[in-house]
Amino acid sequence: MSTADELTVQPVDEQAADWFARRRGERFSAADERQFQIWLQASRSHAQAYADLELLWHDMDSMTPPTQTCAEDTSASNVVRLPRRWSRRLSAIAASVVLIAGLLAISPLVERPEYQLTAQAEMGKLRKLLLADGSQITLNMGSSAQVRYFDNRREVSLQGEAFFSVVRDEKRPFVVQADRAEVQVLGTRFNVRQGEDTLDVAVEHGKVAVDAGAPRLPAVLLSVGEAVHADYRLDQQQMRPVAVDAVASWRSGQLVFQQRPLAHLLDELSRYLGKPVRLNAEALADYPLSGSLDIYRPQDFLASLPLLLPVQVSSAADGSVTVETR
Repeated sequence: MSTADELTVQPVDEQAADWFARRRGERFSAADERQFQIWLQASRSHAQAYADLELLWHDMDSMTPPTQTCAEDTSASNVVRLPRRWSRRLSAIAASVVLIAGLLAISPLVERPEYQLTAQAEMGKLRKLLLADGSQITLNMGSSAQVRYFDNRREVSLQGEAFFSVVRDEKRPFVVQADRAEVQVLGTRFNVRQGEDTLDVAVEHGKVAVDAGAPRLPAVLLSVGEAVHADYRLDQQQMRPVAVDAVASWRSGQLVFQQRPLAHLLDELSRYLGKPVRLNAEALADYPLSGSLDIYRPQDFLASLPLLLPVQVSSAADGSVTVETR
């Protein structure tokens, strides 16, 4: 008769197998890795199950089948019987390995994109991309995008900032993944900017669904002339109106800003300068500024800051810039 212990299902092994397979898939993102680390650190049993799985997978790579002679020479006295609990444990792990092998085998067939493109804009230059369906992407300086089209969706993994002009396709939504955030549309024109700990999305035409990817930041639906700013450090999110002609104004070489907090503006300025611009003046972090700057001459804006605010600007040997109160 089976005992309760023998009938107990060990879902942690299945969870470990699922994470193991997903981490080796093409679509595993940085956001997925963070979720994996949360799962891994949630319990010692999680860490142990995953470690056992990695070890067994590695051992299987180096295994060679025993020869017939070796098998015949093995006597019953040389066989070490493992406790039943360990036998069940190894069986569960082995089953997980079989499951992983199956997932890895079919994954390329299921997830293989019908169209893909990877591009990066050099520092000091913008780059325009024309996609297979007529959609267009304009990459800001130092930004990159990985585009993949599938039968039922169009995906872009973005690092940095880009303006999107998306051809409408109701059967294939267009999804932009920027770190943990996800922006989804059917067809529209919008701008996405991924900062170090921030996300900014603004809409020029159509509607855009934005999920910042943080538990306390709800998903929002933006329409024409609307923008959202998410700050992951403060765990805050704010919607605001934006002039349509100011959305992604950087495409013309002039960055137009209205009531932009100084800290946000300096963070964006880092992209055009190609070096970090740090603010050592907490009291001025939220000070609003309006105006425009030449993205090809960001140093001119920095030089004018002491004329506008009680600050001084200094440059280090590595090219980084510090703005602090004087």
